[in-house]
Amino acid sequence: MIVSALVRRGDSILLVEQQGPRDPASSWMLPGGRVEADETLLAALSRELMGETGLALDGLPQVASVVELGTADGPYSAITFDSPAVGSVEPHDPDGLLLSAAWVPHREAIERLRLVEWFDCVPLERFLSGEAPTGTIYSFDRP
Repeated sequence: MIVSALVRRGDSILLVEQQGPRDPASSWMLPGGRVEADETLLAALSRELMGETGLALDGLPQVASVVELGTADGPYSAITFDSPAVGSVEPHDPDGLLLSAAWVPHREAIERLRLVEWFDCVPLERFLSGEAPTGTIYSFDRP
């Protein structure tokens, strides 16, 4: 299970630039990551948001969308939360994969996210446009 935080301020979305040891180049994503076996979804969201951006959740986030993904390695779920947050952006990623975090204008943020091969922007775009209600579930199969 993966959780990610959609954090907005004005017309900007908070993105993090990351690069794993096997990644040929960095990519921009919403802050987030895997839910540990002993964690609740909100605890994982809070941990990932704080670690990757230095921001703290402010109140109860809402489920923006749920993606159920079938892959060759088996199914998994990715939940994006519309996450009100407070604080200043000061990343301190313990894994050392994070290069930076930045407020990116809405349209540019979507363009950066489209460059990530495995990320499907449709659920996020539909939520942000008001086309899809909170908590809409999407299912995709990937070989």
